[in-house]
Amino acid sequence: MILPLLTGLGIGIVVGLLGAGGGILSIPALMYLLDQSAYAAAIGSLLGVLLTSAGSLTIHVRAGNVNVKKGLIFGGLSVVGSFIGARVSLLIDDTIIIRSFAIFLLLVAVLFAINTFRSKDAATGVSNKPMTTGEKVTLVAVATVTGFATGLFGVGGGFMVVPALVLVMNTRMREAVGTSLLIMVISSIVGILGRLPFHSGIDWGLIGLFVGGSIVGGLIGSEYSKKLPPRVLTGTFSVLVAAVGVYTMSQSWF
Repeated sequence: MILPLLTGLGIGIVVGLLGAGGGILSIPALMYLLDQSAYAAAIGSLLGVLLTSAGSLTIHVRAGNVNVKKGLIFGGLSVVGSFIGARVSLLIDDTIIIRSFAIFLLLVAVLFAINTFRSKDAATGVSNKPMTTGEKVTLVAVATVTGFATGLFGVGGGFMVVPALVLVMNTRMREAVGTSLLIMVISSIVGILGRLPFHSGIDWGLIGLFVGGSIVGGLIGSEYSKKLPPRVLTGTFSVLVAAVGVYTMSQSWF
């Protein structure tokens, strides 16, 4: 049972480094490496994102990288979308969800690639100006979509949260990464509650090892997140997600 532990460890490191990506990588890993159903993978992913984000959050809080007010605002806005997505997931065939998720992964890879070339250092491009009406509308839309994706696919949504915090809520990159962890804790809890009561057939022992590895990996990644350039991290992550997306599409469509 070493494979679930090591898989969770690797994914947890990504979450700690980026404040994102746990669910995006957890779903394919649980399905194709650990032979879990789409439903079980979503449950395992959400539990992993929840506990890993919570563990990593403590480190970012100590480092002063968490804006609680912004996190609660964004997290609160995402709650409705997350619950709806979770309920919808119970009504859709697994094959449709997996195929949709493959397309979703490729879109995420493109967005991260764009962000890699456009991103600036953590201290630049940030102002203290109040949000405009357009920015508020954008924030509500992004938070709702992020929540829906969390509930439907079992992902944390950090890849959407971080850019939204930087571009819409005028947050520095380091603070956005830390704050995104708080938001993922909120949206993951709602996503899990939206799937209650759990179906039978979930290998809780395997899920437990996977989540345990994720928590440890998240703590490790958080310690090193401040030492590596954000552009290097996002660029690497973009390539990784693209590869996972292509593989998931080949398995579900062909």
